[in-house]
Amino acid sequence: MLKVLTAPALLILFILSGSTAFGEGVDKSIPIVPFIDPGVRKAELAELSRKDRRKYCEEGYSFIKPNFSVTAIISGPIARQNSNAQAAGNDLFKLVERWYFGAEGAAESIRKALKEGASIKAFTKLKPYRPKEYPGYNPMNEPIYQVANFLVPLAHAYVILKHEYPEDVRLLASVREWGDQLYKVTRSRKDDFKGKARGADRRVLIGQGWAHWGNATKNYKMITAAYRYYLQAIKTIGSKGNDKLWIRVHPNRRMNMANMTYGAAMSTAFALVRSGASDVYDLKPGGGTLVKGISWLWNKLTKTQDYELFNNRSPGSRSVAWAELFIHEFPNHATSARMRAWYAPRTRGSYGYTSGGGPTTCLYREIP
Repeated sequence: MLKVLTAPALLILFILSGSTAFGEGVDKSIPIVPFIDPGVRKAELAELSRKDRRKYCEEGYSFIKPNFSVTAIISGPIARQNSNAQAAGNDLFKLVERWYFGAEGAAESIRKALKEGASIKAFTKLKPYRPKEYPGYNPMNEPIYQVANFLVPLAHAYVILKHEYPEDVRLLASVREWGDQLYKVTRSRKDDFKGKARGADRRVLIGQGWAHWGNATKNYKMITAAYRYYLQAIKTIGSKGNDKLWIRVHPNRRMNMANMTYGAAMSTAFALVRSGASDVYDLKPGGGTLVKGISWLWNKLTKTQDYELFNNRSPGSRSVAWAELFIHEFPNHATSARMRAWYAPRTRGSYGYTSGGGPTTCLYREIP
């Protein structure tokens, strides 16, 4: 089984494959590299003592169970909204983290959860969200990106299901059909960026889910769609990596919005570069690459020390868990060195649901 390769190693693989698609989008002739090899990663973690493993993964609780519903419902004020799809995604990621930790019964918990969700095709119906404080608000913004983003934990759970229960072909097919349907209900038919869910942050959160599910199921249609959405998001990055959009749109929440956008872009790029999109870290439609944008964001966060944003574990968008992915991809980058220094005193692994890619320390940090 293959380990998760770094960006430089993947670039070498693309070159050796004879690909001519560098800078041209998704090359379908390049074999898809899984965003994670669950068996290899679990074996690496198993070499650690339980005490040391807790620095990477949360053991969690055996009673965790995602609460699925056919309809995705967003409620409450926009600043403190509740999403049943996001809540279920967080719980599913907790089960994933428990499995990598090596907790007893974790595999069966994942199997039961996916069987339940697939049986009712959870969240394949979307209820419009109309926050009272924003009359005229686009009612499909929130449910679309929340449901699309749910595909990230679903993809991680699905690859574990394939690893643990390869003989359960009916369940695997049912889960795949469920995930494919979630993709269908969250896409715009015209795909012209004037559809139901607008905004760079929402576009890349949608793309994050599509990229992971497309990678897990080897669906190039989803991967290509995610690539286009990723391009829309990184248009907000200026030539020096600075934010070009949020300072004008939400000046009082600029770092919050940039954190959500760049973090999800990092997670999306991580999946895309393993899916035939060899150029994602070099693209600069707004003048600056994602690599420059991440470096700018990290420097701004370390200077402002915004407690709400500079978070180690968050079930929402206020987490810097995406830094683990940057370190994985660019281990020798100067910003990676600063990120490692920040992580050094922390005794818990990072987690970021909305824009971090889940329990990133557990999934991707290098084990000495």
